[in-house]
Amino acid sequence: MDEWMARGDAATKEGDHTKARDAWRAAAKDYPTAKQPWLKLSEDYFNAADYGNAVLAAQEALQRDPHDRLANSVLAVSGLRLTAGSLAALRDDGAYAVGSRDEAVAVTHSLREALGEPVLVPPPETATTHKRATKAQRAAAHASGVAEAMPAAPPRTAAAAPPSGNPLDKLK
Repeated sequence: MDEWMARGDAATKEGDHTKARDAWRAAAKDYPTAKQPWLKLSEDYFNAADYGNAVLAAQEALQRDPHDRLANSVLAVSGLRLTAGSLAALRDDGAYAVGSRDEAVAVTHSLREALGEPVLVPPPETATTHKRATKAQRAAAHASGVAEAMPAAPPRTAAAAPPSGNPLDKLK
C-alpha cells in the first residue's frame, strides 16, 4: 500500500490529480480495509471543490473508522457547502418541496446548537460585531430568533476558486 500512496502523493506534487486519484483507488482496491486511500481521495476532492465526491470518499473512510476526525470534517464541511447551494436554488425557485424548508430550519437550529452560535454565518457587515458580542448578547439574539436561517451562499461553479484558508482547521 505504501507504494500506491507514495505514487499518489508524487502525482499530486506534480499537479496530476487524475493520476493521484488512480493510485489511491488502486490502493483502496488492493487494501479494501484501509482508510488511508479514501482519506486522500476525500481531501483531494475537497481541495478541488468537488464536494459530492469528497462526501462519497469520506463516507468510505468512515466505514473503516467511524471516529476519523479528518473524514468527519470533510463530510461535514462538504455537506454544508452542498446544502448551501441547494438551499439557494430552492430559495430562487420560490417553491419549496413539501417539508424541505422545515427540515432546513431544523438542521440550522441543530447546527447553531452544536456550534454554540446564534448565527451560523453572520452577514459580512456584522461579522466583526458578531465576534465581539458577549455571550449574553448572543444568547439574547438566539432567544429573539435573530438570523433564523443560514444565508445561502451563491452557487459555486467548477471554475470558481475554492475559499481561502482550510475550513477543516475550524473543525479541529
